[in-house]
Amino acid sequence: MKIDEIKTPEDIMQYFEENIQYGWLDLNKEPHIMTMKEYRKLYRTVSIEDTIKFGMGVCIEQVHLMHYLFDKLGIKNKMFCCRIWEPDDYNNLEEEEHMHCFLLYYINGKVYHMEHPNFTRTGIYEYSSEEEAINSIVQYYVKLRGGKDSPTKEFFDVPVGLSFQQFNAYINNL
Repeated sequence: MKIDEIKTPEDIMQYFEENIQYGWLDLNKEPHIMTMKEYRKLYRTVSIEDTIKFGMGVCIEQVHLMHYLFDKLGIKNKMFCCRIWEPDDYNNLEEEEHMHCFLLYYINGKVYHMEHPNFTRTGIYEYSSEEEAINSIVQYYVKLRGGKDSPTKEFFDVPVGLSFQQFNAYINNL
């Protein structure tokens, strides 16, 4: 499926399944597929155009691209980030990241969660309310993170060129 053929949420999911893989570009635009090694040191957010061009993104880029596509279809949607809280100046570059971004969209009084970056839970999930959706998603990550709280924030854009630490500070300051 090509991006200009997208007409429905299911088309967005199909586009992602066929064209977007889990990976990230480092500060030199070198690809890292299915690995988080050196992520805190080398990762930088990229544009929607680069996500499409390189056919990859971590949850941050994938959710941003989904948001862009839902906006093009005129379907209300919101981006969220849940993570173990870290202060703005947290700089342990050896620690694993503990963050997940996700998108909810709204049709006919129902709330849907489109999940692609978490490849173990790929799909479209239906909820009766935004609160139910957020609680369900966040509780999954709290359990995955050994019970550690995962504060969740809505965000509205992904500035290009941010390191992981800078993106975390951006989320902290919303």
